[in-house]
Amino acid sequence: MRPLLITVGSRGDVQPYLALACGLQAAGHRPLLAAPRRFESLIASRGVEFAPLDDEILTLGDSVKGQGVRVAITAARSVTPMLRRLLDDQAALAARGEFDLVVYHPKSLGGPYVAEKLGVPALAGLLLPLYLPTAAFPSPILPMRVPSPLNRASWRITSMIEAPYRSTVRTWRREKLGLPGPFRPTADLIRRGGVLHAWSPHLLPAPADWPAEARPIGFWTLPAADAWTPPDPLARFLADGEPPVYVGFGSSVGGDPEALAATVLEAVRMTGRRAVLATGWGALRPGRQPDGVLVIEEAPHDWLLPRVAVAVHHGGVGTVAAALRAGVPQVVRPFLGDQSFWAARLHRLGLAPPPLAGRLRPERLAAAIADAVGRAPAARELAGRLVTEDGVAAAVRRLEQTATA
Repeated sequence: MRPLLITVGSRGDVQPYLALACGLQAAGHRPLLAAPRRFESLIASRGVEFAPLDDEILTLGDSVKGQGVRVAITAARSVTPMLRRLLDDQAALAARGEFDLVVYHPKSLGGPYVAEKLGVPALAGLLLPLYLPTAAFPSPILPMRVPSPLNRASWRITSMIEAPYRSTVRTWRREKLGLPGPFRPTADLIRRGGVLHAWSPHLLPAPADWPAEARPIGFWTLPAADAWTPPDPLARFLADGEPPVYVGFGSSVGGDPEALAATVLEAVRMTGRRAVLATGWGALRPGRQPDGVLVIEEAPHDWLLPRVAVAVHHGGVGTVAAALRAGVPQVVRPFLGDQSFWAARLHRLGLAPPPLAGRLRPERLAAAIADAVGRAPAARELAGRLVTEDGVAAAVRRLEQTATA
């Protein structure tokens, strides 16, 4: 089987697709992973065939984070030509004509139309519930709460995500791919076509009103590579005392990283615990490093989180999954998108205190950390159940069935 995998976004959007590619390769297939060119070294390190996609839009997003609405609006005016270059790179893949099926991230925008051009099956690989409506819960990307009778209606917001780009995609589909017939938005194609829901049913089971083929199959977890060697300061810090609190907000960026770091440091001081702060993309910018605190840029979650007492993070599903597998309780300070949804879900399962929405104060964070420590047994119990899951293997079986149907 020659599958084409297409993904766009941050590392959290790319790494699960790389995990799937590794699984396909281990099963004897020949996947090609198309992803932003900035991830070439990550993908090459796993021996997976790679096709670079234009990543100017990501670079633009990096440059405007935390700079306010006016800067973001100005930058948005330059998105259209960047988007067209991203789509053209995907059209070049379609021109190769060698693939048996396509698995795509909706952020790619072009994935289902590449499959249409190739005349092969297309499946959306979704890392969160996004396109199949349900009455069981509202759309995870909804920015506010709604009464439960409006849960199903709230899913209409998902179809609006791509609306600003629809004209560009429609023109590209006609001009570059030469596809006739009416244009159908991605949301419609996913609801009518196949979907792979790549999260654990232990975290969020399928609601009763979803079809059987939409049941979540488990996280797409990258297999362990050669043992990661921590830098000496991190290794020494972990060996010198009790497991610390981990604090890291990944690719999320707030308006005042210095103030957020000061809040975190004061909360850690109030708990009397040690801590590892990961600055990530810049959400945390500590001005000092007090005793009992180590500041790093990043470290592999699958290596670090099993060595900490509590994980404080932004609620991205990749970090949620890593903390679940590590068996550590979590504290979530959501920033945007689906992060509040996962934070609420973790609290409902007893794995985290209530989400820290709104203004974060040291005493609130300190209390949440103390609360989370008591949830460690529940976190360890769920981690034991996750060991039996293999979302990548389940996805490979599904793709094999789809290709031979």
